[in-house]
Amino acid sequence: MIDEGDGGGIDVQLDTPTTTDDDDEDNLTNPSTVFTATPITITPTSTYIAASIAASPEQKVNSATLRFNNRLNQLAKNWDDTTAPKAEALLLDALEKYQQYLTEEELSHSTSPDSKRNHIIIPNTVSFTNAITAWARCTRKDSAKRAQALLDQMLHLYSSQTNEDGKWDHVKPNKISYNSVITAWARSTERGSARKAEELLRGMYDFYNNESGLDIECKPDARSFNAVINAVARSRDKNCADRAKFLLDEMGRLYNEGDSDLLPDALTFGAIINAYANSLEAGAGDKAAQLLMHMESLYQMGFENAKPTTFVYNACMNAFAKDPLIYVENEAGSNATTLNRAEKAEQLLDSMEKRYNEEKDWRIKPDIISYSTVINAHANSGSKNAGANADGILRRMLHRYLVGDTKCRPNAIVFTAAIKAHSSAINATLSGLDDSEDEGSKLQKQEQIKASAKRCEDLLQELCLLYQLPGNDRSLKPTSVTFELVTGALTLAEDWEGVERIAELREEGMAQCD
Repeated sequence: MIDEGDGGGIDVQLDTPTTTDDDDEDNLTNPSTVFTATPITITPTSTYIAASIAASPEQKVNSATLRFNNRLNQLAKNWDDTTAPKAEALLLDALEKYQQYLTEEELSHSTSPDSKRNHIIIPNTVSFTNAITAWARCTRKDSAKRAQALLDQMLHLYSSQTNEDGKWDHVKPNKISYNSVITAWARSTERGSARKAEELLRGMYDFYNNESGLDIECKPDARSFNAVINAVARSRDKNCADRAKFLLDEMGRLYNEGDSDLLPDALTFGAIINAYANSLEAGAGDKAAQLLMHMESLYQMGFENAKPTTFVYNACMNAFAKDPLIYVENEAGSNATTLNRAEKAEQLLDSMEKRYNEEKDWRIKPDIISYSTVINAHANSGSKNAGANADGILRRMLHRYLVGDTKCRPNAIVFTAAIKAHSSAINATLSGLDDSEDEGSKLQKQEQIKASAKRCEDLLQELCLLYQLPGNDRSLKPTSVTFELVTGALTLAEDWEGVERIAELREEGMAQCD
């Protein structure tokens, strides 16, 4: 039911890579091209039904413990670096006192009356989970480790020999406990934190599988997977995109085997697509587009949370824009039936515009990032038509802004990307000059170079004028990169007067900007 399908309404032309036996052998022997992934094991499908009715029996909680848990819960709502240590200190103090109480009971060989027991704080799963959540929201660097330590303490108490008579059943970790620690690792900037989150997900499954009765409260859910996938995808670790994709596939496999809780959401897909964009891996654009079509097929099957969003579209277009094959394709040339990566990015933008115009759903509305990403894709393509293609996208964006779409408000980034595209077109034209060409052809190419350089200057002038309007919107402030791109283009065109004009404009403009 969660198979990829045909991609629904998204029409993106993908390349079909061809492999040989030698390629397969290289992939198996070269550790830089593959990663080791172990499938997640779980009980047979039929046990899901049994698990749903095997939840832990509700335990009575005295008033002292309820008040204590409420206090910890209030502390857990803070996002700072001081509250979590307080919450942990309160928990450990209460735990120590309860352990002393149990020791006294053992020594006296008697059970305390209910009146006394009702006034004792008995730390339970909720107590520990509140303290863990406080660490998950803490801004300290060691927050994830401290959250993990509390979970480890829960597991130790619950699994220890001292729990043979069930004295510590009330501290049994549940999915909220695990998910809070996973979230802590996902938010951590510590090196290797994504792998810690991944290991914890597998440990969560081990705990669930080993529990008699398969307590549903211990079973990993979509939040568990989504948090880990997001952590892995954002980690920038080697092969992080492929690792995240593997976990997504595992999620789908377990869903097909009967776990209806495991449905990824748009943010999860978007994180993996974004990871492919940041991987700078050849072919990353096509991998990202396949995930986008997978999302669309799920949405067409009725899974509302899988509907592609603006963020997902933008990430996929960015994957095409950064794909190293974008320039190789242009160098090799393309036939009439094959789109290069920049054209595929533009095709996705076309799809976004069409879909938004038909559905009026703000979740898929193109924004300034959408247009600037496609312009950047054309700039990276190294095509002689890069400048003209970029101008076409820029006009579409400005039209949307002029008719009232504030999400398409121009900024220096989009103008700089358009200038970069014209500069790229100049370089492509220069590389195509051949001494054997006739004078007419050479003259035509030189005129094209001059026209592209002049367009770079015009775009910069327009940007400066926009910045000088009342209000001085800093998002329109030209950067040093903007000026250097224009100066470089005019230099290639041997327009020395233009170079002087830009130097004067820069000196003038920078003085006003500062």
